[in-house]
Amino acid sequence: MRLKENCDLEDFLNKVKECRSKVTFRTSEGDILAMQSTLCQLIFVSLQHQPELLYSGEICCEDISDHEILKDYLI
Repeated sequence: MRLKENCDLEDFLNKVKECRSKVTFRTSEGDILAMQSTLCQLIFVSLQHQPELLYSGEICCEDISDHEILKDYLI
């Protein structure tokens, strides 16, 4: 699933903390960021200055129930 454009990234990352399983962000270039990692979150937030990378990436959850937690931020 992809991020909705102009979603609040801070709110999104706070919701990721509620997820039970691993949540990753996969860039269109093939890089994978573990969203529970503080370093990866910093890199992820820095992508807001490159929206073509931020919104072309994919959010992946290992546990399908985590999609329900993040549904307000995903399309």
